[in-house]
Amino acid sequence: MTAPVPADVPILQTASSLVVLSADTYSSLQALPFGGGPSAPAPLRDLLAAALDALARARTDLATATRRAGGRAQTNADPRYAPVVEQALPTVRGPGDVVGLALTLEDVLAQTLVSDVVELSTPEVRRTVAGHAAAAARRKALLLTLQTLLSTGRTELVASPPDLQALPPSAGTVGFPDVLFPTEKASPATEGAVR
Repeated sequence: MTAPVPADVPILQTASSLVVLSADTYSSLQALPFGGGPSAPAPLRDLLAAALDALARARTDLATATRRAGGRAQTNADPRYAPVVEQALPTVRGPGDVVGLALTLEDVLAQTLVSDVVELSTPEVRRTVAGHAAAAARRKALLLTLQTLLSTGRTELVASPPDLQALPPSAGTVGFPDVLFPTEKASPATEGAVR
C-alpha cells in the first residue's frame, strides 16, 4: 500500500462527483423515447449507451485511485451541477435537448479533468485521469457534431453511416472548436470533495 496523498483526494472526489452526475443524467436521458428509446436517432442512442459504459469505468477507476490516495470514494453527484441537471431534465423535449444537456456535463467534466490532471501526484493516477479526460473530450466532440446536425432541423442527417453529400460543411470541424483545450469551466478541486 502506498502512503496517503491527501492533495489527490479532493481532485479525485470532485472528478468522481461529476462522473456520478453525468452517469445518472445519461441514465435519465437514455430512458426518454427520444434519448435512448425508439424515436431517438441511432447515433445518439449509441453515444448514450457507450457513455454509460465509459462513465462506469471512470467511476470505478476514480474510486480506486481515491482509496489508494487515502480518501473515501465519492458516491454523490456534484453539488454545483446537480441542481442545474435537476432543473433542466423536466425541460428536455427532444434529441436536441438531450444533446444540449449531455454537452453541458461533458464540457465541465472534460475541462475539470484536463485542468486537474497536472496536480496529481503520480504518473499512474495522471494517466488514469488523462484517459478519462480524453474520453470526455471525444464525447463532447461527438455531441457538438450531433448538435450541429440536429440544429438544421433535418434529423435524417443524424444517421450512421451519414450521407456525406447532405452534411453541412461545418459538420467535419464543429467537434473541434478549440486549438487549446479550454479549462475556464473546470470545477474547483474541492467542489465535490467528501465532507
